[in-house]
Amino acid sequence: MSGHDEPRPVNGRLLTRGIWGLLILTGFGICFGAYRFAFGLAASTNLDQQYPWGLWIIADVSFIALAAGGFTMAAVVHVFHREHFHALARPVLVAAMLGYSFAVVALLADLGRYYNIWRPILPSCWQGNSALFEVGMCVMCYMTVLYIEFVPVFCERFIGDLRFPQLSRICRAVNQTADKVMFVFIVIGVGISFLHQSSLGHIMVLVPSKLHPLWYSPILSLLFLMSAIAVGFPTAIFVSVYSSWAMKLKPDMTMLSSLAKYVPFFGSIYLALKIGDMLIRGSYVHLTEATIQTFMFVVEMLLWIVPLVLILARRVRHSPRWLGLTTLALMLSVVVNRANVYWIGYQPPRTNKMYFPSLAEWGVTIGAIAALILIWRIIATVFPIISRPQRVRTA
Repeated sequence: MSGHDEPRPVNGRLLTRGIWGLLILTGFGICFGAYRFAFGLAASTNLDQQYPWGLWIIADVSFIALAAGGFTMAAVVHVFHREHFHALARPVLVAAMLGYSFAVVALLADLGRYYNIWRPILPSCWQGNSALFEVGMCVMCYMTVLYIEFVPVFCERFIGDLRFPQLSRICRAVNQTADKVMFVFIVIGVGISFLHQSSLGHIMVLVPSKLHPLWYSPILSLLFLMSAIAVGFPTAIFVSVYSSWAMKLKPDMTMLSSLAKYVPFFGSIYLALKIGDMLIRGSYVHLTEATIQTFMFVVEMLLWIVPLVLILARRVRHSPRWLGLTTLALMLSVVVNRANVYWIGYQPPRTNKMYFPSLAEWGVTIGAIAALILIWRIIATVFPIISRPQRVRTA
């Protein structure tokens, strides 16, 4: 009988050349971030009254969309009891936790009065008619749930550690309690994710005169939700393939190729909804226009359709390199979709120029991505999140 060992820290050299590269990019991001907070949005960004949001909002919604792998795998493993995918749950959980954390970082950079970000928790500031309020509350609640789900990972790291006997006893007691109540938080997290993933699309439903017809749709909320669900499986696969490459481990292709079979199904549902919506609204007529919007829409669709077709092939599903490339393309398609909706397709009135991010905006964004990968790598080294195949044992 084969299976997986218990998750455990990955022993190995931490300060590799790749880590040094991430540290340098993170350092540049911190410098640009310090400039933004010292001199304000006007000095550090190309935002104005017509374009009140830009690259940092794209990073925000993209982090949240790709973090959907967390609630997708939580639902698959813990709600639908597909226990053979359990080894993927923790790496994706950590990626989702960091994705939401850095979405907050991007939001802080994008807010003029960032020091008021905590105010929505006050009942006096609640506004039930605001889509942004619902998104903010759900993100805060789900991020809290993700950190609660990380508690067993933290506790397992110190249980039985003779260097910290008191901490070990506390972690053992906390872990026993967490095992009894964790299912409740997992179900809550899945439910909350459905709410804010869709609301991120609903925000743009409210501005029909400012969004290009290729992306504006009354069902934009449903399209955002389905794209998040569909990209959850590729994200889980890519995190596993990447972690195997970064940690010099052999990926479990039997498990990954099995999970990859879900990708065409959910990806095709999203694709059918998107194409069907275009046919009903007649927005496909804009595909004949020679504009940047048309070009970016084609790029978005090719990044979705081509990998979906390739992943149908058994050879692709059983190849770590091809599986990594196809799932990365699907993730990029969702990122391009969010950029198209919030930037390329956004057409405010009374403006004769198009927004393009400043150097500081690019610097903070790239630094945040590097920091996310760096912290994930450190957590995988220190805490038990990676499961490795065990040898076949005989009784």
